[in-house]
Amino acid sequence: MTGADVVLRCRNCGAQLAPAQKFCGQCGQRADLAPRLTLGEIGHDVLHALLHVDHSILSLMRDLLIRPGYVAREYIEGRRKRHFGPFAFLVIMVGLASALILIFGVDLFRPIGDYPVAHLLSRHVNLVVLFQLPFLAAFCWLLFINEKLTYAEHLVFAAYVSGFRALVLGLVLAPVIWATHSSPSSPVLVTAYYGIWALYLMYAATQFYRGNKVLTVIKVILAAAACQVVTVGAIYFIAFHS
Repeated sequence: MTGADVVLRCRNCGAQLAPAQKFCGQCGQRADLAPRLTLGEIGHDVLHALLHVDHSILSLMRDLLIRPGYVAREYIEGRRKRHFGPFAFLVIMVGLASALILIFGVDLFRPIGDYPVAHLLSRHVNLVVLFQLPFLAAFCWLLFINEKLTYAEHLVFAAYVSGFRALVLGLVLAPVIWATHSSPSSPVLVTAYYGIWALYLMYAATQFYRGNKVLTVIKVILAAAACQVVTVGAIYFIAFHS
């Protein structure tokens, strides 16, 4: 068999490829992959995920800073190619926040006391953020029922804003507590952190929801407060029953 007779096929789905074809027309995978995986290819994929202008994490972080509600709205309306997915973003951000909190040696749950659950959450703050996600979405679904959005669509909004909150927790709050040797229960830090979170959440909600902006602000703060009450209640229930 000559070289011209060799049939090129996609290594992912097996579709036939033309000799100079760069991407598979069937599944979209690159057609010019090396025979074996290399560190260079891994590095390229990492940089592509971080820096690709269309849907990288960095471009998403920029958009979530200035237009968070519009990002979530675009995603649920089907314009998804341009954005990094909300749930992948959330998982990455809570993982990063947990790592940074451990690196800085910050014990955010020290005020709870010497309970097993406090030690567990200090090492795995991501559990708290992930625990809150379905509740924040549920309370938004109940309070914004007139918006006629599905629970899944509220979940997209909650995932994006929660991911950004986790980023602030790891990149801002943890370093500040470490640098100033402050207590996590310091009234100044608690007020600043929850104040920033409340302002950001209100800003995002007025972009995402279509109703009256004043009512939107009131509703989303009620949703966040209810979510916080459920979280604190669950933590103390586990602490006193473990």
